[in-house]
Amino acid sequence: MADKLRWGIVGTGGIAKTFAKALDQSQRGVKQAVASRSQEKATEFAAAQGIPTAYGSYEALFADPAVDAVYVATPHPCHYQPVLDAIAAGKHVLCEKPLGVTTDECKQMVAAAEQAGVVLLEGFKQNVHPLLQRMVEIVKSGQLGTIRTIRSCFCYGLGTAYNVRGDLSLYGGGLYDVGCYCINFSRLAAGEEPNDVSAVWTIGEGTGVDENLAVVMRFPAGTVALFDVGIRSAGSGYAEILGTEGSLYVPKPWAPDPKLAEMELRLKGKPVETIQIADGGNSFTLEADHLAAVVAGECEPLIPGSDAVGNAVVMDQIWQRMHG
Repeated sequence: MADKLRWGIVGTGGIAKTFAKALDQSQRGVKQAVASRSQEKATEFAAAQGIPTAYGSYEALFADPAVDAVYVATPHPCHYQPVLDAIAAGKHVLCEKPLGVTTDECKQMVAAAEQAGVVLLEGFKQNVHPLLQRMVEIVKSGQLGTIRTIRSCFCYGLGTAYNVRGDLSLYGGGLYDVGCYCINFSRLAAGEEPNDVSAVWTIGEGTGVDENLAVVMRFPAGTVALFDVGIRSAGSGYAEILGTEGSLYVPKPWAPDPKLAEMELRLKGKPVETIQIADGGNSFTLEADHLAAVVAGECEPLIPGSDAVGNAVVMDQIWQRMHG
């Protein structure tokens, strides 16, 4: 394997472009190849992003011995087969969130990676940023006391043009697109899996997908997590953890500022403390370098593919209630 991981990018959409640009800042990875189902799109993407090789099929990229790791940037219902094929080819994989659209899909991908001896990470990029790592440290330290409530929100507004997020056949709606962030955050903060899930929603008349969704989860220790997501709303995103001795407010948990990320620690009887992380880095760059560190055996994964199973269990329950 080369000194730096050589990345192949599967897909040529907006998130693939963002990841490709982030690799320019990587200390441990370089762009090697891109694949699309269209040779024309792959060639155009490669030229724009400075990528040496463009393939008109995913299979050709997986067969390339010059590719060490693969970033899967296809729509989430289209993760399963590319991830399995990349693993079968011996590639390490970073897959955009959510890893799969069912619990069974996630379990199969995780099992395949374990059997093949390759690293499989799920792209919750914010979890590798120093801001959320500091958040986890504070929660584990006990400063907040017993965690009672976890709140979060992730809302935005889609335009009128066709978008996969409004396509029911592609698991569109807020749940899989942004609800997965809130579920992941809640599970991370609670430190365990929920044992009860409730939800209410509004289905779009023209789309058939959940355009507004609110969820409450209860955890075995007694913590309650609640969140709301929406794809026809004004933009909003935050997270808050409330304990018996204090709270932690994170104004931008889903995309921590690479230059100056902040959160507020509010402990009983003490002034509000603004915790700042200066030059924490681009979260996409950080997750690429984190995969390299995991591959090198330097650390345990912060966003392991196995964690996707817990998220999928919750999403499965809600999706089945909404759509049967």
